[in-house]
Amino acid sequence: MRTFTHLIDMGAGARQLRGYLPTSTQRAYYKGKRPAVVIFPGGGYSMTYEGEAEPIALAFAAAGVCTFVLDYTVTGRADQVWPYAQLEAFAAIRFVRENAAEFGIQPDNIASLGFSAGGHLCGCTGTLWNKPVMAEYLGENARASRPDKLILCYPVIRSAAPGHRGSFVNLLKGAGLLDDPAMMEQLSLEKQVDDETPPSFIWTTSEDLGVPIQGALEFAHALADHFIHQEMHIYPHGGHGLCLGNQVTQAQPFGQDWTCAAWVENAIRFLYDETVVKKLR
Repeated sequence: MRTFTHLIDMGAGARQLRGYLPTSTQRAYYKGKRPAVVIFPGGGYSMTYEGEAEPIALAFAAAGVCTFVLDYTVTGRADQVWPYAQLEAFAAIRFVRENAAEFGIQPDNIASLGFSAGGHLCGCTGTLWNKPVMAEYLGENARASRPDKLILCYPVIRSAAPGHRGSFVNLLKGAGLLDDPAMMEQLSLEKQVDDETPPSFIWTTSEDLGVPIQGALEFAHALADHFIHQEMHIYPHGGHGLCLGNQVTQAQPFGQDWTCAAWVENAIRFLYDETVVKKLR
């Protein structure tokens, strides 16, 4: 496997995009046309949690997926997060697409994947790329910045309660926008789904009190209203931040995985499934 680091600087300092390109054997069916995923770890826009970074990348790479992890701008790295984290996420997707031929990636099967606040960032890439709030930043790069699929893991979605206000405080306070109702509305992603939102895979747990499931349910409802292909899993047990749901990322013995650990295999299947790029109607 080839690994490398690429730096992205959108004005808040250089941020690392870590690449993991699995070796493609000569007889591999997907040689030269592999799916890719850009991973945004969670951390409330205050940090990027390592348990939602390399362990996730390696799990996907083991299945032949080219994976990338973005250490985007958070309050622990800069005084202002918005709009830099979003611009870095879009730039990471563009970088992967622009280098698809070199990396052996199918350029129209690039997903973004995010956990918790990273799930909000992931959702931003799928819903804001064609909205006025991003137009001045993306310009003619908007279409190239759009992921082909979304994988949302216990995501922050709603800016209103019940949700995770701390993520929005960290995202907007440095830009002086926390008390701006219009901005809060634009970043409440269940309200930004449209006909061009990518097919989405969503998972969460009913016991997650850190980021309640209402946001994920409302996002799924909005997808259904627009006949966007989706797959959703609500696992019965487990709190917030379960990552892989096994001994790699949780303090539990080998073989005692959370039920939600099945999300990895299901998300990889979703990523390989080329039929989900079409709208249902």
